[in-house]
Amino acid sequence: MIRFYKFGAVIFGLAVTLCLVIFSLWKLDRLPSGLREWLYLRAANLVNNSSRDPAEFDFFVLGHLYGSPSISDQMPDRLLLERLPDILSAKPDFMVSLGDIVYQKKDIDFLNLEAAFLKKLPFPFYNSPGNHDVANDRSLYEAYFGKQTYFGKEYGPAHLIFLDTERVECGLDQPQLDMLQQELGKAIADPGTRFIFVFMHKTLVFQNPEMKVLKHKQAMPNVWDCQKKDGANPLMEKIFKPAARYKPVIIFAGDVGAWGNLSPYYQRDPWLPLTLVMTGLGDTSQDNIIRVHVSPASLSMDALFLEDMHSSPLEAYDQAHWLNIARGR
Repeated sequence: MIRFYKFGAVIFGLAVTLCLVIFSLWKLDRLPSGLREWLYLRAANLVNNSSRDPAEFDFFVLGHLYGSPSISDQMPDRLLLERLPDILSAKPDFMVSLGDIVYQKKDIDFLNLEAAFLKKLPFPFYNSPGNHDVANDRSLYEAYFGKQTYFGKEYGPAHLIFLDTERVECGLDQPQLDMLQQELGKAIADPGTRFIFVFMHKTLVFQNPEMKVLKHKQAMPNVWDCQKKDGANPLMEKIFKPAARYKPVIIFAGDVGAWGNLSPYYQRDPWLPLTLVMTGLGDTSQDNIIRVHVSPASLSMDALFLEDMHSSPLEAYDQAHWLNIARGR
């Protein structure tokens, strides 16, 4: 009996030590991001297993919807239109566009988009405006989509935040920064929110001086305009990383893919559940959209390649993948 108690005391002591180590690593942001997310989700669902409807949902994310800038047919991406029946058959709950839904701000572009694509969607469609949509004159875009171009909303176990990166050059204006901080705060404080999704057009949080120096056309966003020489990433460091210490944050950006470049792209912080995904269409064999499945206990994402609708894990298209391309490997 004494041996049994001694053995129990040893096990208890080891368990306490392990908990203290995990807690210390958590506070120091040195717990691997996957484990940190797993522990957060298990604890959150243990404490509060109620969730907002729908408890689970799917959505698709696509970028640069107009496709190739070299094709002047004023129509959405060809493969996207061809695969629309497959997309509809998947029955997502909604779709998010990451901007550049039209090539030119002309009525014919918006009318073609509406007739060939938007009117055929039986689910909500959200767009984070791109430069082709609103630059210099927002009136036509606002006539179709309204003046509210940045906002947040709850959906099931997620909080969605839509940004407008075209109000100021390569940044967010103060009213939008205030909104972003408020929405992140609400999401963090809400016990029913498990995941935070942020959608933007410009690749503001993608900073990669090494890739820029290599100057490979495939391993670059559509433009380098918002890439800082020193790789400084203030939005990540000051806003998104602090939020990811509390709940998983997934950021989507869409100013890629115009010629199959940097699409899809996956980047995961090693210590925090903070993920960056980029995707864009360009009338190429690389055309892809992102399929996302959300439940209170899990999140899955994969890339659907429109040429044959095969799916591929996003993790395969990480920074190392694109750096190898940039280096000619």
